[in-house]
Amino acid sequence: MTDAISLRIDPDNLTIGDLEDFEDVVGQPIYQALSPRPVVVDGKRVLDEKGRPELETQVSTKALKALIWISQRAINPDFTLADARNVKVGELQIVASEGDPQGNGEGQNG
Repeated sequence: MTDAISLRIDPDNLTIGDLEDFEDVVGQPIYQALSPRPVVVDGKRVLDEKGRPELETQVSTKALKALIWISQRAINPDFTLADARNVKVGELQIVASEGDPQGNGEGQNG
């Protein structure tokens, strides 16, 4: 593949089948795989200026592959999981959704 892949996931556009397929590939529900977790440095939680835990979302490679597959098959029904596996990291663009003002990369499906 030589074209850039824009990864934009909109939860409102996901089907139950998309969620089930994600879970089959990743082995856990999407909410669990993409849940923000506290940032820990040297065994201690990092706090923000108000004393709240800093949070980050770390996406596993399997979750990334599943998200690419689900988003791209909405555009091209022939796009396979194997195609998603062959996407080069340099070709991937994670795009914030219009409803994600902080640009967290949780974008729209398609």
